[in-house]
Amino acid sequence: MSYGAQLIGARSLLGKLDKLAEQVPEGAARGCLKGAMLIEGEAKLLAPVDTGAMRSSIASEPIKNGAQVGPHTDYAAYVEFGTINMNAQPYMTPAVEAKKDAVRRVVGEEVKVEILRQRKQT
Repeated sequence: MSYGAQLIGARSLLGKLDKLAEQVPEGAARGCLKGAMLIEGEAKLLAPVDTGAMRSSIASEPIKNGAQVGPHTDYAAYVEFGTINMNAQPYMTPAVEAKKDAVRRVVGEEVKVEILRQRKQT
């Protein structure tokens, strides 16, 4: 059985981030990683804890034109979405929702810094 989640508007957002990353790659990458770290912190606060392994496994890492954040345990999706035998205990989805405005701000700030840096060089 597989579980998935869809963020509505994600394709549009990813397309915009790709275009932005082409124009100011360092700023966009920094902003995305900082934003992912905000989500990481919130997810760690919200994650249910049994042994602490799943919470400890939540990490942010840079990827091409952005960053990703999430847990690195085999059972993390079962906790987030539930199973036939276990109720869902969402922690990643609420973390993204709670931090989405802050992520937008930090990405915007880093892009502005990069634009200003590039202007000074010319």
